[in-house]
Amino acid sequence: MGIIGWMFAGAIVLAVIALTAGRNDPDEQRVALWGDSLAWESRDAFVAAAQKDGSTQAQAHTWGGTAPCDWLDDMRRQGRRWKPSVAVLSFSGNTGSECMRDRDLLTAYRNDVTEAVEILTRRGTEVILIDAPPRRDQAVDSDGLTALDRLWRDIASMRSDVRVAPVGQTLTYKGLFVPRLPCAAGETCDSDGLVTVRSPDGVHFCPVVQPPMTACPVRSVGAERYGRAMAEAARVDDTPTP
Repeated sequence: MGIIGWMFAGAIVLAVIALTAGRNDPDEQRVALWGDSLAWESRDAFVAAAQKDGSTQAQAHTWGGTAPCDWLDDMRRQGRRWKPSVAVLSFSGNTGSECMRDRDLLTAYRNDVTEAVEILTRRGTEVILIDAPPRRDQAVDSDGLTALDRLWRDIASMRSDVRVAPVGQTLTYKGLFVPRLPCAAGETCDSDGLVTVRSPDGVHFCPVVQPPMTACPVRSVGAERYGRAMAEAARVDDTPTP
């Protein structure tokens, strides 16, 4: 072919790569998770469960201590570049971020999650708002809902492309904080048939005392259950409704 021919062929290959890079399979589900430390602890279980059937790609954008306002720019980027089919938002009420300075928690979360919904749904993404399991010291109402749980329902009630998933209920007893729950299949039970699902700090999932934002050195059943439940909530059921 000669050097000119090889250069021309190489240019064609590069052009094809450039045209197809980032192109998504229209039949493939793409699920993105955004959240704080509870989502960070559960991210591996979430991604593994979401991708289990082989027809879904999953990404996790999570970090401890973050609030919805920390992720708005990233949601814009991912909406343009990756175009998620479903966005899962899992936030439990952090207020330490710079973008939360001097802001009321519920007012800020209402405004920022509403903005997140607008960013994502304008590109056709369905949004799922996750009920986080309550902290040991967190108040819940007679229905086992925290103030944030009620806020999510208020936001979702105004949109057909937003729904709430009561994932936190999988780690509670009737909506109340409990450190241990009955064992499920595949889990290592204590002698009383229970397994630890919450951390000694009354907030997180790792069953042993652990520095913030470090991998749990033992199996974290709470994180596994939470991650799987979020992935299940994001699954699209294509079965026609009778």
